[in-house]
Amino acid sequence: MAETDPCAEAARLRELRTAIVTGQAESQIRFGDEEVRFYKADLPALDRLIASTERDCALARGEPVPRRRYARGIRFY
Repeated sequence: MAETDPCAEAARLRELRTAIVTGQAESQIRFGDEEVRFYKADLPALDRLIASTERDCALARGEPVPRRRYARGIRFY
């Protein structure tokens, strides 16, 4: 399997997410005279995939890895 550029893949995935959110990436199905248009997508999974490819892109460029989650400290007085 050929390796893909993680930066190009991240850009492609961001474009795909934009198309899904704006309704440009819809499917059309016909059942006789009836027609249905929809696009089923798991946006949280797509967001995780985008974050993963953005991380791979940063690593490939030698840049610091963007942080997505931050720890929260709690103090009891």
